[in-house]
Amino acid sequence: MQNKLTKTDFVLPSRSNYNAELSLPDSIDIFMDMAMEHAELLGLGITAFSPQNLFWVATKTKVHFNRRIKMAEKISFHTWPQTPGKAKANRQYLVTKDDEILAYGKTEWVVINTESKAIQKMEKIYSPDFVFDDTPGDEEDFERIRDFKDGTPMGEYTVRCIDIDYGLHMNNVAYVRTIVGLFTMEEWDRRHFSDFQIDYRVSCYEGDKLLLTGKEENGALYIRGALEDGSTIFLAKLS
Repeated sequence: MQNKLTKTDFVLPSRSNYNAELSLPDSIDIFMDMAMEHAELLGLGITAFSPQNLFWVATKTKVHFNRRIKMAEKISFHTWPQTPGKAKANRQYLVTKDDEILAYGKTEWVVINTESKAIQKMEKIYSPDFVFDDTPGDEEDFERIRDFKDGTPMGEYTVRCIDIDYGLHMNNVAYVRTIVGLFTMEEWDRRHFSDFQIDYRVSCYEGDKLLLTGKEENGALYIRGALEDGSTIFLAKLS
């Protein structure tokens, strides 16, 4: 059973930003796509899960860049699931070029029943004979990002149809694109962000308006996305 998936390809223009570099949202997009492809190969993807009314949901994602990855570079992406807990599972990601580690990250996932919305036990998801690879890509734990309501307004965003995925809610990466869109090119270049984490608290849907606020603390920028009623949708950290 293939417990690790590796793909090698060029960084294409469709994945590159204005600096001809692999963008933050596109890197997470690739992570998500590879997670789905690997899940399909393991019989744990949408093809097998849909008839059972099961659905993978990302609850946290983080990524660290050791350096900027340029358009047209030929790089390798690696992903593998680690031994899960009772209800949560981490999937690791690594981006390499020859022997150089360019970036790494991980995502925390749960499996829910789409009808009852109940979180499923991981012991029922993976085959008993599956051999997990617990090699760390990202050895650091997720930071526990504290909610805040005293941030400075950064902007508003109305969720559109292009942000919605097949789970009928705002796609994981659409939140990241929204965050990146809060900055000008000059601001993004000046800040030199290398680390990113996002915690998904509650789903939002087409037509919802996100109110985005920020707070600087200990050299990091924390961003909160909330609905007009004050409900926190996501919390993110850039540093």
